Amino acid sequence: MRTSIYTKRLEQQIFSYHGCSLLLTCHRRLCFVQNFQRKCEASSSTMAVLFLLAALVGCVVARPSSENVTPVEVTLYYESLCYGCRMFVPNQLLPAYTDSKYRSLISKLTLVPYGWVWVKNATSHDYNCQHGESECDGNRLHACAIKYIPDQVTTLEYISCLDKQGPDNLTFASLQYPIDACQDKLPNGLYSKIMSCYNSDESWELFQNNGKKTTSFFTTSSFVPYVSFNNKRNDDVAESAVQDFKKELCKAAGVVDPDCFHKTN
Repeated sequence: MRTSIYTKRLEQQIFSYHGCSLLLTCHRRLCFVQNFQRKCEASSSTMAVLFLLAALVGCVVARPSSENVTPVEVTLYYESLCYGCRMFVPNQLLPAYTDSKYRSLISKLTLVPYGWVWVKNATSHDYNCQHGESECDGNRLHACAIKYIPDQVTTLEYISCLDKQGPDNLTFASLQYPIDACQDKLPNGLYSKIMSCYNSDESWELFQNNGKKTTSFFTTSSFVPYVSFNNKRNDDVAESAVQDFKKELCKAAGVVDPDCFHKTN
């Protein structure tokens, strides 16, 4: 066939693109053009080339764009007893982080358990946390867990377990924080290391460091849980991310594939 050289060149170009669906689409269009050429031998080779180029252009246009997809840093500012925080970690953050499709969009995850705290005397560790002394205890426990648990999946599973303890009302600040709960979520020996941190000044140092991170980020009043992408403050995005973290994560990473925007149940 007179246009076989053009067909061969086009096939080489088509195979330079990635994606099974793209390859199948291009192949079908190519076959269509080849059959058309067989039936219309009187057509000029120039016309055949135009059809082949049209097929290639169609494939390029149909190819999902991924050049602008860039994993983002995710920072969660939260409190251990905030009701919204207790709902967000197990129901939004953990499911996304353990799903490879969404995990690949997160370059770094940072958890900052502190929230709204009134400092009375930092030297003597005299603080008023928003939901009471019990929340300060919880924040310190979370901080120690975040430091010593070696992987973030286990960290999120442990925090999620703690979040599910106690009644489902606004807080359980009047109760003692469930320090001894959820040990079964941790590898052997790790709980004792976390408790050693919790029962020492180390937990207060971590608490104070989280306070510095929080106050430097929130120069004006805001809310928790607060989700920040790439360390930027955007209250509208943060509020939307609390409702549907996966959707906002996809948008922040530049994903345009509608399959990424999965509504969280």
